[in-house]
Amino acid sequence: MRFFVSAHASLEELFLVGRLGGAFGLPEEGVAISWRYREKPQPPRVKFKIPAVDAPNVNGARDLGFPVRTSANGEADIAAFRADVEQGRVGSLYVFDPGPEGYIGDVSWIIAARRSGRLPLLVVQGVLMTALAQAADIVLPGASWVEKDGAFVNGQGRLQAASRAITPPHEAQEDWQIFVNVGLALGATLTYTSSAAVRGDLAAALSGNERYAGLSGLEFSRPVAARHWLQASNPMERWKWDFMFQDLPPVKFAGTPRTVAEHLIPLQKVD
Repeated sequence: MRFFVSAHASLEELFLVGRLGGAFGLPEEGVAISWRYREKPQPPRVKFKIPAVDAPNVNGARDLGFPVRTSANGEADIAAFRADVEQGRVGSLYVFDPGPEGYIGDVSWIIAARRSGRLPLLVVQGVLMTALAQAADIVLPGASWVEKDGAFVNGQGRLQAASRAITPPHEAQEDWQIFVNVGLALGATLTYTSSAAVRGDLAAALSGNERYAGLSGLEFSRPVAARHWLQASNPMERWKWDFMFQDLPPVKFAGTPRTVAEHLIPLQKVD
């Protein structure tokens, strides 16, 4: 087995991939980290340049000990890993790509190897039905970055928390849950019941690195309804917004919108 992992994976997900690799006896080169490289169209003379490398957590992958290699032009150097797959030296490939098509870079060589039979088994864990997912033997529906909590190390080396904004749809699970379930099914002793528990072990493993001193205490905010925000504002602002939205159907706020008369009653009493 080999793992082909996007550099968009969170620290928690990378940590679990490492745990699975250790449980399955993968060699040091058994995991490849990849990303997309594309020049973005930008206005002339712009001061802030958007980089061509789409690798938001490649620093975290390095800190966790994954073999991250970069070619001279900034693209992911996966030549040796790719050669093993294309030449039939890999029995099963597990691809983790928690983003839209292309986020992990070129995957046409994986599809070609599977269709030719040189790759006997292909497992894809992702969020969209891409060409790679269509070529897979097993597809595991994961969660996008807005559907899960996760810790990352940005390009400047700063530890950051990305909070879940929406719940994964239908039977999709957060990706740490999928890794735990796959590990249990294959005999790995992973007993995590929350992403916070994963971060706890991860923080202990990286305790010697000052960058991760606050990892176990990261705070993840939760979205609140618009009505909650209105009720938390000052009374005059709350009255103004309630009055403005009174004729809207109850899609912004829970319950039935108030009538004009209900708003005027307090004013009449004040008079």
